[in-house]
Amino acid sequence: MKLVFGTSMLLICFVSACNTTGVPTEIANACNADNEKKTLEVSGYLDARTSVYCSNRAGRMECGFDFLDAPGGTKKFGTDIEQGSGANTVDEIKGSYKKEELKIRDNAGNQVAVGTDKVKVTGKMSIEPKMDVCFMQVYKIEK
Repeated sequence: MKLVFGTSMLLICFVSACNTTGVPTEIANACNADNEKKTLEVSGYLDARTSVYCSNRAGRMECGFDFLDAPGGTKKFGTDIEQGSGANTVDEIKGSYKKEELKIRDNAGNQVAVGTDKVKVTGKMSIEPKMDVCFMQVYKIEK
């Protein structure tokens, strides 16, 4: 009985993580101070910065990208995407790169074209207006 219950709870936790939802928010409002620690859903374009920095934050290796309102747009915030090989991850980045070489995968495991594919990202916001900090720890990427 305990084994069945434990297995069922593990399955429920796994399924609920895949179905993470957030508050739908326009990119222009995502960095409002009242969104601190909230899970949001925002539509836009993932884009590589001049350099992509990856580090181990909060127990997972993450790489930072810009999230723009339009290709080449000016409204943006930072996104941290988990490094890995499955859905909602980015391949390990080694040395110099070209945008088209970056491999980011959506929730279905399909590749996202950096800078050109419109996506919806869902994740937890970290905002500190006094320090001009605004980024999302991304849980889910959808085309």
